[in-house]
Amino acid sequence: MLADFIYSQPTWLIAVLVIGIWTGLSLLGLYVFNRVVDVHMRHRDTETVGLSYNTVAVVYAVLLALIAVDVFETFSKADSIVSSESNKLSNLMLDASGLSPQLASQVRSDLNKYIDIAVKSEWPSQQAGKLGGEVFMPGWTVLAHVSDELAVFEPTSMGQNVDKAEMLHALNDLIKARRSRIIAAGEHLPSVIWKMLLLGGVVAVVFTYFFGANNFGIHMAITGLIAVTISLVFVLIITLDYPFRGGVSVSSDAFRSVQQNAEGSLAAQH
Repeated sequence: MLADFIYSQPTWLIAVLVIGIWTGLSLLGLYVFNRVVDVHMRHRDTETVGLSYNTVAVVYAVLLALIAVDVFETFSKADSIVSSESNKLSNLMLDASGLSPQLASQVRSDLNKYIDIAVKSEWPSQQAGKLGGEVFMPGWTVLAHVSDELAVFEPTSMGQNVDKAEMLHALNDLIKARRSRIIAAGEHLPSVIWKMLLLGGVVAVVFTYFFGANNFGIHMAITGLIAVTISLVFVLIITLDYPFRGGVSVSSDAFRSVQQNAEGSLAAQH
């Protein structure tokens, strides 16, 4: 699968490939077109072509901008979801202090186990595009165990009663954030959008062939720069399209930070 290849390679390599292939094909097309269609005939209509190209360029630029903004917002949303999930984990870790010592220790142990599963198992699977139910089942099992532990806990004081209610609320929010992360891991642009982008890019590049430039080298340079500009936006969209895949992706650092902060807090208390 093409996506598996793309997101298993370094970002710089994908950038080189996309820019090189797109620009190379654009310049090759101009070379062939220049051999077939007489430049003097094109020169007479350069002004008309220029006016028409302005319309095409503006429409395509707006399309590229809208899609680039959309994938960036999706990426930012995924990052916010992970932050929300880690914040709820941190709340549960700290609030466990209000439970009985034995239950607090068990809850923290389960939450640490959950973090290990998320970081060591789920994140690599998300990176590889493996989003089957079996990947996420261990994490769900741990959260179900924490929920059962809190549900059967009988508070012996008003403080423990409030703490239990707060932890159950935080646990529900954690489950929602987790579900949102799993959904976000599979989000990407539909293939029809990519077809529109590619077709629009082809039209935008081919339109430059109709200019009747006096110097073919200048014509090649202009077409090449336009192709590079388009391909750079393609690289940006590819990089951000899958929020949890590739070199530029949402990391699991926030989860590890929760563990480190919880361990530091416990050490300070003792």
